[in-house]
Amino acid sequence: MASSLSKTIPLFYWSETRLMGKNKENYGDLLSKYIVEKVSGMPVKWVNPSKTPWYSINKKNYSAIGSILHHTSKYTSVWGSGIIDRKKKIEGSKFFAVRGPITRKYIHKQGMTCPEVYGDPALLLPKFYYPEVEKEFELGIIPHYNDYHLALGLFNGMNNVKVIDLMTNNIEEITTEILKCRKTISSSLHGIIVSHAYGIPSIQVKFSERIFGDGVKYEDYFNSVDIDNYVVPFVDSAVFLDEMDNYFKNSNSLVLPERLNDLREGLLRVQPFN
Repeated sequence: MASSLSKTIPLFYWSETRLMGKNKENYGDLLSKYIVEKVSGMPVKWVNPSKTPWYSINKKNYSAIGSILHHTSKYTSVWGSGIIDRKKKIEGSKFFAVRGPITRKYIHKQGMTCPEVYGDPALLLPKFYYPEVEKEFELGIIPHYNDYHLALGLFNGMNNVKVIDLMTNNIEEITTEILKCRKTISSSLHGIIVSHAYGIPSIQVKFSERIFGDGVKYEDYFNSVDIDNYVVPFVDSAVFLDEMDNYFKNSNSLVLPERLNDLREGLLRVQPFN
């Protein structure tokens, strides 16, 4: 665990600004910094486990939100991270919690141990940010950042519909945009997770094949919150909105509050920061 005397938490999360040279972060990845700072009460320092110099005295680091286990090292303490696919090797990290049971099974398959503690730490967001927000839109469309311009082209300007851009440096601003929506459809995993965390019905959709990985991250999350797998609709036309209600009726679009509470309590019980 991090010492209470530590000035910062050395945390790895996928960073579009540091790794890809962009001027904004992806909301889902930036949530890791936000949540860890709230839970630990300490500021986060971004680190890259794979780039830590061999001569560094203290190589200890943490990972939380994200499908980033293939980026961790044997010095990483994992709290809620998951796998991006079923192929990449994972280093022998110390696991406190993982996103879901598929990740845990994959860790065991690679000969490591992992406790049966599940949950994406983004589920904790309402504990730290719960503003009073009036509903302004019947539907929020939350595309993965690789899908944003596709979705915007399909739905921009439609009445009672909000297309949300997840590239940001402000977690609370984007969260407020999500809270303005009565329900959401999302190709972003954290668009779904944050919607569920606040009790907003949400289902997964696909706009393209541009999202990295084999899709296991969605299945892993759904397993963790007891949502059965469902056929994910491919959205390539605004006509989808005419059929959307049927998808919400035939898919589990909400997580039971009791399950959310269990996951939150489990995550907080094992948090490794203090």
